[in-house]
Amino acid sequence: MGEIRLLTESELTWMMAEKLRKVWNAWVRLDESAHDELLAEDYRAVYPDGTVHSGRPSTAEMTAQRIEDYWLTELQAWPVGAEAAIVTYVAEVQQPEEMAAQKFQFLVGEVWVKRGGKWKCRYYHATMAK
Repeated sequence: MGEIRLLTESELTWMMAEKLRKVWNAWVRLDESAHDELLAEDYRAVYPDGTVHSGRPSTAEMTAQRIEDYWLTELQAWPVGAEAAIVTYVAEVQQPEEMAAQKFQFLVGEVWVKRGGKWKCRYYHATMAK
């Protein structure tokens, strides 16, 4: 399930790749608790359709945006001090057959912060690729 290709080989990029694998795999499985574990309490997201979401997504929200598989490419992470990082990548997602089995590609920017010694995604912004 899922594939991730790194743009750079930095330690931070490798660590973020593992976090992203867990987040995306949790979404595919519709595992709200595993997904929430990697999101900050004050998480905010802008989805590829332009809608803004405050707070962690519910299982119902994940189901409405269901994905069957994903591919993350051009992944790169940059530190912002010792307690934050900017992460960018290209995401391609495959919807299940019951949702017309469409593939979508979008560009993603995320802000990750270290809280209580753990890295959490604070902000997610995705834009449809042309």
